[in-house]
Amino acid sequence: MMGVVFLLWSAALETGMKEVDDQHKELFRQIDTLLDAGNANRFREVLDFLDGYIVKHFTDEQKLHARSKYPKASEHKAYHDNYVVIFRKLKAKYIAEGPSAVNNMEINKSVAGWLKEHILVHDREFAAYYKSL
Repeated sequence: MMGVVFLLWSAALETGMKEVDDQHKELFRQIDTLLDAGNANRFREVLDFLDGYIVKHFTDEQKLHARSKYPKASEHKAYHDNYVVIFRKLKAKYIAEGPSAVNNMEINKSVAGWLKEHILVHDREFAAYYKSL
């Protein structure tokens, strides 16, 4: 597989909340590692790491929603829950079929693309609310 970076972090993605931004950056790094994983053992390791880290990150964010009484908390949680379902379906497919150009494109679109969009729209909206308190 090629050493192409599929998901680049940029200042435009920053929420201004250090813990959230640090976790987002780690998600980006791990997704890039997954998309570039040539070693089957490393590939499974990254999938398993991402599975746990995504849940941890969403749980941490949702704690901030609860603490701040974010009015869109339940809507935001629904986005998170849907993402976990999408990720786990693709994870099962990836485990069954292994890395391929088609599977990488699907991960790039469904996992990386969703994450970037979610940060730019929903996480930044929450961050603005949180920082206004």
